Amino acid sequence: MRLLLGVKTSKVREEDVAGAKKLVVPYASLIYGLHGETWVYTSPAPLTFQRAVVAVDYIEGENAYLKEGPAVGTEVADVAVAELYGADTGVGK
Repeated sequence: MRLLLGVKTSKVREEDVAGAKKLVVPYASLIYGLHGETWVYTSPAPLTFQRAVVAVDYIEGENAYLKEGPAVGTEVADVAVAELYGADTGVGK
């Protein structure tokens, strides 16, 4: 069976916030675990996604500012993230 999820990605970027560099990803790219863990799905190659742990500092509007996360320029999924999580973990099977 072939699934077409319509996944879209954005690049991790860096912003200067009050003199400190912060990693920024779209808020839509975050996925939360049952025990408070937070991840994004990185895309190291076309049609390939890997879960990566992030530490969120704060959320403002459509952006999540991270204390820790993937390097600047890393592609992260920001559309169909819940579907990636379901495919990754087997939720719904």
